[in-house]
Amino acid sequence: MGRKPMQYRAGGLTLVELMIVLALLGVMAMVAIPGFQGLFQRTQLRTEAGRLLLALNLARSEAIVRNTPVSLCPSSFSSGGELVCEGDYSGGWLVFSNRNRDRNVDPDDVLVRAFGALPARLSLTNRAGTASVEDLITWLPDGSSRRNRSLMFCIAGRPELPSWSVVLNLVGRPRLARDWGTCPGPA
Repeated sequence: MGRKPMQYRAGGLTLVELMIVLALLGVMAMVAIPGFQGLFQRTQLRTEAGRLLLALNLARSEAIVRNTPVSLCPSSFSSGGELVCEGDYSGGWLVFSNRNRDRNVDPDDVLVRAFGALPARLSLTNRAGTASVEDLITWLPDGSSRRNRSLMFCIAGRPELPSWSVVLNLVGRPRLARDWGTCPGPA
C-alpha cells in the first residue's frame, strides 16, 4: 500500500486577517494620540516652569554669594539680541548682577546666565491669566526679593490642562505649584 503524502498548510495571515489587524491598530492609534499630546504638553509645562525656577534660584544664590543685588529680567538676548531688558519673559530672560537695581544692564554689571525663549505654544502670565509678565525681579544680598509674585505657565488654547506656577514669597524663596491659577481660554 502506498503512503499518503502529508499536506502542509502554509503559515501566515490572509489578506482579510491583515486588514482587520491594521484597522484595529488604526483605531487604537486614533484613541491614544490625543492622550500622548496632552502628556507631552503637561510635561513641557512642568519643564519650562522648572527652568524658570532654576533661574530664580540662581539669581537668589548669586545675590548672596556676590553680596550685591542680582536681577532677573525678560530679554531676547539668547536668540541673538542685545544685552537689554525688554519685552516679556516668553522671549527669554537674563540673570545679571545689578548694582543700581535698575532695568538696565550696565557695563559694570556681570551677566550670570542667559536663558532662551519659551516654546511657541506656552504662555507666561500672572496668576489671574490676564497679563503677560514683564517685571524685573531683584534679589538683595540677604537673599530677599521683598515682593510676592506668581508666574503661571499655560498652554495656549488649552485652559483645561493644569497650569504650573512659580511662586515667589517676600523673603525671596521660589517654589513650584501645580494648578495655581486659571489659564486663559482660547482668544
